[in-house]
Amino acid sequence: MELQAKDFHHPYSPYDIQLQFMRALYTCLEEGKVAVFESPTVTGKSLSIICGSLTWLRDHKRTVFQETVRHITCDDGEPEWMLEHAKRESIRAISEKKKKLEARLAEARLEEDKQKNALESLGGPRKRQKFNMSSRASDAQNEDTFALDDYDSESDEKSSSRNQKGHFTGFSSGTLELLERFNHKFSTRPGEDKDDGDEDIKIFYCTRTHSQLTQFASELRRVNVASSIPEGFGEALADANRLEEGIKHLSLGSRKSLCINPRVFSLENATAINERCLDLQRPGVPAQQKCPFLPSDENERQLAQFRDRTLATVKDIEDMGKLGKNIGICPYYASRSVIKHSEIVTLPYPLLLQRSAREALDLSIRGHVIVIDEAHNLMDAISSIHSVTITLSQLQAGIFQLTMYTRKFKARLKGKNMNYIAQVIRLVTSISDYLRAIIEKNQAPEGPVQPSDLMSGKGVDQINPYKLCRYLNQSKLARKVDGYVEYSKEQADRQADRKPSTPVLFHIQSFLLPLMNLSVEGQLFYQKTRGDIQLKYMLLDPMNQFREIVDDARAVILAGGTMSPMTDYKNYLFSYVPSSRLDTFSYGHVTPPENLTAQVLGKGIIGTDLDFAFDTRDSERMIIDLGRTIAALCQVIPDGVIAFFPSYDYLSRVLSIWKRPIADEKDQAVYDLIERKKPILHESRDMTMSIEALLQDYASNISLGRGALLLSVVGGKLSEGINFSDRLGRGVLIVGLPFPNIRSAIWQAKIQYVEEKAYRESLGSEASRQLIAKAAGKDFYENCCMRAVNQCIGRAIRHRHDYAAIVLMDKRYDRPAIQGKLPGWIKHSMASSSAQRPAGANIGSLSKFFAGRRARQI
Repeated sequence: MELQAKDFHHPYSPYDIQLQFMRALYTCLEEGKVAVFESPTVTGKSLSIICGSLTWLRDHKRTVFQETVRHITCDDGEPEWMLEHAKRESIRAISEKKKKLEARLAEARLEEDKQKNALESLGGPRKRQKFNMSSRASDAQNEDTFALDDYDSESDEKSSSRNQKGHFTGFSSGTLELLERFNHKFSTRPGEDKDDGDEDIKIFYCTRTHSQLTQFASELRRVNVASSIPEGFGEALADANRLEEGIKHLSLGSRKSLCINPRVFSLENATAINERCLDLQRPGVPAQQKCPFLPSDENERQLAQFRDRTLATVKDIEDMGKLGKNIGICPYYASRSVIKHSEIVTLPYPLLLQRSAREALDLSIRGHVIVIDEAHNLMDAISSIHSVTITLSQLQAGIFQLTMYTRKFKARLKGKNMNYIAQVIRLVTSISDYLRAIIEKNQAPEGPVQPSDLMSGKGVDQINPYKLCRYLNQSKLARKVDGYVEYSKEQADRQADRKPSTPVLFHIQSFLLPLMNLSVEGQLFYQKTRGDIQLKYMLLDPMNQFREIVDDARAVILAGGTMSPMTDYKNYLFSYVPSSRLDTFSYGHVTPPENLTAQVLGKGIIGTDLDFAFDTRDSERMIIDLGRTIAALCQVIPDGVIAFFPSYDYLSRVLSIWKRPIADEKDQAVYDLIERKKPILHESRDMTMSIEALLQDYASNISLGRGALLLSVVGGKLSEGINFSDRLGRGVLIVGLPFPNIRSAIWQAKIQYVEEKAYRESLGSEASRQLIAKAAGKDFYENCCMRAVNQCIGRAIRHRHDYAAIVLMDKRYDRPAIQGKLPGWIKHSMASSSAQRPAGANIGSLSKFFAGRRARQI
């Protein structure tokens, strides 16, 4: 298909790079590619994704429609007019179905408008369904509620194998039965709405936070795309061709985001909410205790109303919660009936990246399009989602609670329940004893842990990990114990105004499950903390966890403002993807090149080499020269300047040296020298003021004409997601290269894993394979550092007419290998040989840059 003149239905006149983005995206979706797109924030990336993908989707639907009609045939010997009649009838049926759906959605929009107008005219909220349920989660409960059912491991093993369909889901049999009941009960609607849903390809758009999804929904409301009914199919489609077909969008969220039951959402903790929700649905719960908002046979009309109202207009996650409250139906469960009617489904990372979460939502991605935005941290997010940390204090609390529960229900715990509970206590005690021994032996602050060390306690070697794992899932032990503990606390003090505690045993279970089924890509570590010690299971390689998504989806698109360096995606996330299916794209800025300058400062203002490597960065002479150089930069860079340091600890050391009086400077401190140019503000690990207050103080100083210097940390609170546009960010200074601590146990394990993997996959002599492995580890380490740098750089230049200076303050930035990992738009603006020039010359060129910008504005 010729895309040069393609109308992508962009609400504005797109820039050339936006057209390039949309054309490339369209082609990747058409060809079923896996692709990585880098497009700076100011380039309208979200609208490019929306317009490119939805235009392809509607085109694809029209193609499928045409192919369906063309393949309609009649039996041999039947006249041609019968074939034409059959085609016309098929076209008419499809167009009538579309018109009927759009008419229903138009009615839903009209109803929404009426309600909105009523609210405005009355000057207050309309009377809604009363939510007068008690918020105390233990209402009408008694101790019997928390007793374990008899456990038959053999029968559960058979049902487990039937329900899990060849893989471990992480759900108990009761939960699986509940999900199955929902899938059958609400997957189709009776009567006239039965066939409204379709199995057409959908777009699943995923990003990190609900605020980013809300912003995406706002952009989606700006777009109108052509109908999926093709033109040129005769009179039968005359009306359909004029059909305004709105975008069918659904925003999915977790129970914590969507629950409308006060007895559940008041728990606040996500795990507690999930477990209490399932508790209220289990068989045997009295009718008065069940959740009244759950979809059922009695509220099918409300469910259909929820579906139509959801699809009528583009709604974000907050709108979904409000809609559920307005109608009186649970938006978390009701959303499932909307999935198959949708064209684009938005959801946060955890709901897409975890198989168990997808199964809980009955969400199939097979054959559909996956778009992951803000994907620069995707690999870290996958690792984090599949990692789990537990503390010694939590383990000790779990042992106490299990023991208390066993004593309370001892008379009612039959043989297998008692046997498995004893195994859990032995295993948790063994782990707890090992961590306590680390503290008592005064071992290093952190280090690797072997699974065998955790299971060295008495009798632990006799535990069958697979049977115990199955028991924990099937018996609901953690839910029962945590529920009983919470119930007991409330009974002890019914009047206490206390938030429910975090379910400890359920958290311990989430650690034990991966411990008993360790992945070769994961490893265990301990880390001492203040007064406690952590045990962490960490996923070192996200590839296999993401591979099932790539294998199932038609196309996978990763997009972000700063995806460079991209080699990690090819080497560690998509190494199994054929090169013919994998593409990468990097686009420049919409701002003209003269609006940006980038420089490497290899020397300070008094000639000290700026080299913030771990072994040299504590040099007081260099830190003092750094301060004087920053003072000189603040003299020529107007308004706001943000300086990013490698860590909170290093920033704290720099500030302490800057504040000391310097003898040869008449006892003047470097800090005072900088403050004469611009007021200094800084973030810290333990800030007394909020980030919002800090930013407000920073903006106020700039608006008053004083300018300001904001000292921040790479990977800190201000390094990502903050918009320093215009006067807020005329200069971005990166002090040093923020390499992770290579001496830490976790990073040693990561590098070792990368090197061993590269060694296994390489060919040649032993010496060459060793060199390849070492190079792979070094490249991986540098990439992690430069992704963090690139995120900080992206805080400036936020729109077409913005301008700023980027100053990289470390001579190592002059290395080709490091500069090669910068985004293309930075490399193109890099001043040649700036690292070799004296600092004064570079500062002079910055002065000319800003003088030129001021002259243009005049």
